[in-house]
Amino acid sequence: MLDIHLPHKSIRGFSEFLIHLFTITVGLLIAVQIENFVEWRHHLHLAEQARVALRAEIASNLKGLRGIQPGLKAWQDQIDADLAAMKRIQEHPNDPAAQHASLAVNSGGVTLDDTAWRTAQSTGALAYMPYEEAGRYTNIYQAQSNLQAMEDKPMEDVAAILGLIKKFNFDKASSKITAEQAGAVAEKLGQMSVHLATGDTLLRVDIEHSTAFLENRQPNGDFSFNLK
Repeated sequence: MLDIHLPHKSIRGFSEFLIHLFTITVGLLIAVQIENFVEWRHHLHLAEQARVALRAEIASNLKGLRGIQPGLKAWQDQIDADLAAMKRIQEHPNDPAAQHASLAVNSGGVTLDDTAWRTAQSTGALAYMPYEEAGRYTNIYQAQSNLQAMEDKPMEDVAAILGLIKKFNFDKASSKITAEQAGAVAEKLGQMSVHLATGDTLLRVDIEHSTAFLENRQPNGDFSFNLK
């Protein structure tokens, strides 16, 4: 807050009044500039704190993202094997070998942090960064959000498949899987396969955006979507 004090003695003459007015004006301008400088320094400090926190969080999340890639590949391979088993039953429902095929239902996920991102948003630190820099953070965390939103889909597929297994009594050794039952399970497995393929693409997008940021380069925008 700026304080303006009245003169300690009466002003005599117009020239003295102008001098006093000039002195007040210069003092106000100096005070305003000092205040603006202090505020500018505070904004720079806030933005730099956010940069450090965001970079550390992105690097930590990247390790987790890379860590789930092997498990995602194994999960997709297991679904392919389960689909092949259901197809054999559909084609040969009376074949004992087909009836004794194993069926594995797996699930998985990853926990990603966004504390630094939410803090940067709530404190307004992003507003004190260059537009391009703030945009890169937005792209990284948007990719992260898209991936986490997609994680719910395979979990729903797992629940649906487990429901069919219970409904058709697949867990009983004496039960026989009909071609229709195998088809119902295969449909859910196929749906899960599509969801995992989508998740794999989103995972690679997230990894590329985070890696490119940490390596100070532009991300590669070419991501293929593979369905078997």
